[in-house]
Amino acid sequence: MARDMFRLMVVTELFGGVWGTILTVFMAGLFPSMTAIFTRVYFYPIAIALVGILLSIPLIAIYWHLWGRIDPRTHSLIGVPLAISVLLVPVGFRYLFAGLDYPQYVTGDLNPLTVFSNPVYPPLIAHTLIGAMDIGAFVTASVLATRRNLDIRSVRIALGTGLVLLVPQAIAGAYYFTVLERYDPYIASNIAGPLLGYDPSTAMFYPAFYAAIALTIALGAAALYAFYAVMQGRVARPVVISTGLLAEAVLVLMEYVNDGSRYPYLFISGGSGIPITQLLNTLIPLPLIAMYTMLLSTFIFTQSSR
Repeated sequence: MARDMFRLMVVTELFGGVWGTILTVFMAGLFPSMTAIFTRVYFYPIAIALVGILLSIPLIAIYWHLWGRIDPRTHSLIGVPLAISVLLVPVGFRYLFAGLDYPQYVTGDLNPLTVFSNPVYPPLIAHTLIGAMDIGAFVTASVLATRRNLDIRSVRIALGTGLVLLVPQAIAGAYYFTVLERYDPYIASNIAGPLLGYDPSTAMFYPAFYAAIALTIALGAAALYAFYAVMQGRVARPVVISTGLLAEAVLVLMEYVNDGSRYPYLFISGGSGIPITQLLNTLIPLPLIAMYTMLLSTFIFTQSSR
């Protein structure tokens, strides 16, 4: 089972990497000013992510090639640097999102190491990594529940891990929102909406945020019931499978809210920011149908790679 899951992860990881490269080239051409800012101010975070990519590719090949050929304990130890190298990618690239929310480049001749003090980054990366592991646990439980020969113990471990991580994930999310309230009131207003007393500039995002909260509650309830059933010696297949589907739905909604809530700005500064149009390369004319096609294909391929 572990080998089958690893094969699936390798295929989706490599596919996602190729698609990520395509998106990077596209974004660099469409927003050259943003690319210049990122490579100037966020050189070290980008370097961290690139080191993770360069290390993870050979480690994936080594880990797969040595499966069953060396002692299992030694093989598992090789998986530790592999896991670390893969995590370095979001650890580095999430700095760019923190930089969009709280840009430090406006201070002039900025020391490149100063970017590591961005106050938005700690809650963002905590929320990201805990959420990724939490969603991965529920998806693993869902995949296990679809197999003909059920391994109840594995399902119990996956569901238990997902349930345990829901608590720190909620804490990290609340911490992230508190930081956004202080440093990015524009984003916080668009996320929270009028239900929490804010005056958002658009109604495009807070309905998705509350829908994600509702789905998270449903996920917790389904996971609790499924875990209770497993502890009784039975697997409620539909319920276990639903936990993975709910987790993926929460992921899509929360990423949409987190990434889109700065609209129509790209870099945010307090209650306003730099409009996207000021950083757009006007030498590349894009009809609306082309933009819609790219957005739809990006959504389909990136979510399938997850």
